[in-house]
Amino acid sequence: MINPDGFGMLFRDYCYAYLGGVGKVLSNTFKGVDRHLEAACMNVHSEVYFSMISFYALLSSIIPITALILSLMNILPLQTLFGINPLLMIPLILIIPGGVIVLGAIMPQMKASSRMSELQIEIPYASMYISVMVSGGLSPFESFLRMKKMNLLPKMKDEVDRIETIVMSTGVDPLTAMEQAAKAVEIKDYKELLLGYASSVRTGGDTLHYLFNQTHNMFRNLSINVKSKGETAAMLMEAYTIIGILGVLGLFLVFVVGMSLPTAGVSISPTQFFLFSFIVMPALSFLFLYAGDMVQFNYPITNWKPYYILFVTIPLGALLATQIVLPFFSESFLRVPALKAMIIWMRESLNFAEGTEAAIGVTITLLFISIPGWIADFYTAGRDGKLQDGITQFLRDLVEVRKGGMSPEKSLEALASRDYGGFSTYLQDISTKINWGYPLRQIYDEFSSKIKNWLALVNIYLLIDTMEVGGGTEQSIETLAEFSESTQQLEAEKKAVLMPLLIVPYIGAALLTGTTVMFLGFFTGSNLGVSVPEIMLYRTLLTPLAIHSFTLGLVTGKIVSGRVSNGFKHATFLSLVSLGGIWAVSNLNLGGGLI
Repeated sequence: MINPDGFGMLFRDYCYAYLGGVGKVLSNTFKGVDRHLEAACMNVHSEVYFSMISFYALLSSIIPITALILSLMNILPLQTLFGINPLLMIPLILIIPGGVIVLGAIMPQMKASSRMSELQIEIPYASMYISVMVSGGLSPFESFLRMKKMNLLPKMKDEVDRIETIVMSTGVDPLTAMEQAAKAVEIKDYKELLLGYASSVRTGGDTLHYLFNQTHNMFRNLSINVKSKGETAAMLMEAYTIIGILGVLGLFLVFVVGMSLPTAGVSISPTQFFLFSFIVMPALSFLFLYAGDMVQFNYPITNWKPYYILFVTIPLGALLATQIVLPFFSESFLRVPALKAMIIWMRESLNFAEGTEAAIGVTITLLFISIPGWIADFYTAGRDGKLQDGITQFLRDLVEVRKGGMSPEKSLEALASRDYGGFSTYLQDISTKINWGYPLRQIYDEFSSKIKNWLALVNIYLLIDTMEVGGGTEQSIETLAEFSESTQQLEAEKKAVLMPLLIVPYIGAALLTGTTVMFLGFFTGSNLGVSVPEIMLYRTLLTPLAIHSFTLGLVTGKIVSGRVSNGFKHATFLSLVSLGGIWAVSNLNLGGGLI
């Protein structure tokens, strides 16, 4: 069996052996890439890296060269088949490889920037870990190295590996290695943590006091950062509201006017409307999802269980849509007439206007997709999110019990009968296993297999590690409880900033649906002397409204909570709000409107 790492090393060797000269020229041309490679932990010299990029550039030129040769030999007549002049392939032979080289030059910087963003979140918690371990009796550098076992801080784990590599490869002492590592990372907190610690050791200062103060400062800065990100998220939500509600409403109204009053001179063709409704707007929503991810305060662990369920429900939902949505546009899709008849029966029973069948079908399909994901999110991320309050309260109680002279194990046993909300069950399990003699590491591994809340895992890991290393001293548990309260306050501030944004999309979805349907009712119910294709107009306009309300919910969940899976809940409610708006306005008499 071929070792992937060995194959990668062999590939580097071959690229450098045959394209090393080109790599050297490109390395001298693009200055600063070596620094970005080190910051991104890509572990490759810049000349070797550019020799690999040169290989990919040569590989990318094969397509236009092959197309040009086949066209000249009349095997692939580009002019006849695609209307493309074969001579256009000549500049592409240079443009495509050039683009690959430029992309390769900026990729380390992009990767380093992404890594720095993730590392910036982990640094306060790494400092918290070191402070707790030092208060338990370990030296700061031993505490730093111990983070190699901690999968909860993956980027800091890479930094520990990098510092160890510097020590082993250059022979410098650990303090010098930490100083060298800090200079390669452009993060103020990281530099202050490592350089300040090194300076404190060299001058004989109180390193524990320094670490405590530094960690408190980091959490204060993190609190400020969370508030600023909340303001950015609010601006993002406002921008999406303007584009996703007011912009959509304006274009929908222009389409209605154009269809109802062809002589008005303002119109959008059905093709343009389809392109905008089913391609442009969903694409914009996903763009805002990405932007929401960029401005969010994201923790290193992601709970994937709701998305696994989503991947299952999407193809099933697509099959359902072929029978309860598409047949209302073309009978050729119909394979199960009973499903179409069911939608028509629902429309008649609930007194919806004729032409709203496709919108009802789309809503049912989207509910079929979102509700299982919502339930999965509630029973995983939603339920786990409540653990942190119970854990913080437990740690504070543990400090007080520990002050009475009881051992950590006996303190856990004494607190196991108290009510800590969702954490009580896990606490009883942990206490029982400690009494049975289970290894502490095994207890944590079993706990982490059930819980995916990162903050809860960090606190329990620190508690278990503190007991394993220093016996769970009063000072170390006091430190842990104090920092746990800081993280709880941080989460409360983040929710306080973002929660007011929730009301905006619900009002917007109701206004968007209601205004569109009322406008439809006005034109179809008024005697304007024109023939309006009423049913077709309802079907064309109201179907994308349901989809747009759904994507509005996904974006809302992402921006407000930081999880797309939380958006399944809002997508479900907003889809129902949209359907309710259609029903409500369908049953209003607007001067001969929809009823």
